[in-house]
Amino acid sequence: MGTIGTVVVVVGAVALAVAAVLQLRGGPLPFPAIITGAVTCSLCYIVAGASQNDSDLPSVPTVVGSAVGVMTIGAMIISLVPRSPDRDDNRRSPIWLAASGTLLGSVGLLAHTFL
Repeated sequence: MGTIGTVVVVVGAVALAVAAVLQLRGGPLPFPAIITGAVTCSLCYIVAGASQNDSDLPSVPTVVGSAVGVMTIGAMIISLVPRSPDRDDNRRSPIWLAASGTLLGSVGLLAHTFL
């Protein structure tokens, strides 16, 4: 990738990491974290497609993007499971799962860019 592409990837990865930390500190709704996880997965696949890898092995953004996608889908499934009204409605596990996927994706993008 060129210089401008590298700057865009680094800024995007840092912005996604900041968004994940803010979502961990935020409210009880899981869908902003799930959407951020989906955007992170997409950015990982875009970077993987733009990078030229001569190896037969998958690149770091491909592997990390797949992991982020699985974590995001898991968070979505957990958030859609119905709960009884007498239980606590403040369920944070989908937010933690999606935000940790976002952090994993941003670290993977930064590792691919700088290593």
